[in-house]
Amino acid sequence: MKAPYLITLTPLRGIAALCIVVFHFNLLVMPLTAPGLTALHQRWHLMVDFFFVLSGFVMMYVYGNWFAERVSLSAFRTYMAARFARLYPLHLLTLLWVIGLYVILVVNRLPLDAESQLVFDLRTIPLHLLMLHGFNQAWTGTWNLPAWTIGSEWLVYLLFPVLVPWFRRMGGVGSGLVLLLVLGLWAYLTRGHSEALHHESWHSNLSGIRDEITFPDSFLRCLSGFLLGMLTQVGYERRLGADLLGRGWVFWTIGLVLLLAWHWQVSDLVTSWAFPLLILGAVYNTGRTARLLQTRPLQRLGDWSFSIYLVHTPILFTFLVVERFTQPTPEPAPVAYDGTGPIVCLIYVLLVLGVSALTYRFVEVPARRWLSVRLGVTPQVRVAVR
Repeated sequence: MKAPYLITLTPLRGIAALCIVVFHFNLLVMPLTAPGLTALHQRWHLMVDFFFVLSGFVMMYVYGNWFAERVSLSAFRTYMAARFARLYPLHLLTLLWVIGLYVILVVNRLPLDAESQLVFDLRTIPLHLLMLHGFNQAWTGTWNLPAWTIGSEWLVYLLFPVLVPWFRRMGGVGSGLVLLLVLGLWAYLTRGHSEALHHESWHSNLSGIRDEITFPDSFLRCLSGFLLGMLTQVGYERRLGADLLGRGWVFWTIGLVLLLAWHWQVSDLVTSWAFPLLILGAVYNTGRTARLLQTRPLQRLGDWSFSIYLVHTPILFTFLVVERFTQPTPEPAPVAYDGTGPIVCLIYVLLVLGVSALTYRFVEVPARRWLSVRLGVTPQVRVAVR
């Protein structure tokens, strides 16, 4: 039996994906705000962790009953085939896109700086093709940089079925242990800056950052969020906090407090706990908040979220390659705010949305349907991770 579609979760995926786009623009292109105004958007790397929590929730919601009693080979095969059909087509397209850009650079003998050489590592292409790039060891990431999360989630997907029976039988003690485990992992991962964030132009003034993308920390980062998401879904089934979290003003208050906490630079170890509350608030709401989340523009934004997430870096790389033709010798990324950042970022976001709408319609949906038929998979529910 198919699980009912949780329509109010869809916009959260789209908003999170756009936050990541803005975060990467500020990180890699130009600053969006004057120094000292706010560093709120510099905390939006945490939207990746939100995706991990949401992923655990959705996977438990959709596939939890499949593995509630035992893990059969046929169910596991169908489940992994469904995940493959969902993730691989767009992952492959964007990987080939970035590889094509690299070929253009090589053919035209355009120089690469040290960081670009780490990104365009030919040895890692087989890992990306096999969805094993979750074992990434380059602090920059490789090829389509945001795809590191897809590799990490693929590893967690393999563990998910054997975790389900325990979560289904979990009581108060078990839930407490999971929360302590997540807290411990987050404390470990928030112990300091990643190497990337130590770059002189990249948020070196921030503290309490959890932005590791290299194995094994990347896997632990994904696993911790995923476990919290699974536990959140167990709480949803038990209607935990429904009376309070189902009120619209509570949902918006949580969101506002989270934004203020990011503005005040509260540690990632603290702010991440808002994610399960936002998810529960979205699925519990039935009033005006729910009606707003169900509006067509927000639903389309959520539908495009996976495309938004995977295409925004190839688009950025495309512009960088074009720039390299006019300026063969790369210069350091600009660090001074000159007022043009928000305007350029808006144009970039609109371009990403346009491309994402096209890849969703002409790549994601038809490729997923084609693969699902070939692999003998029946889609379980419209909502999908990212």
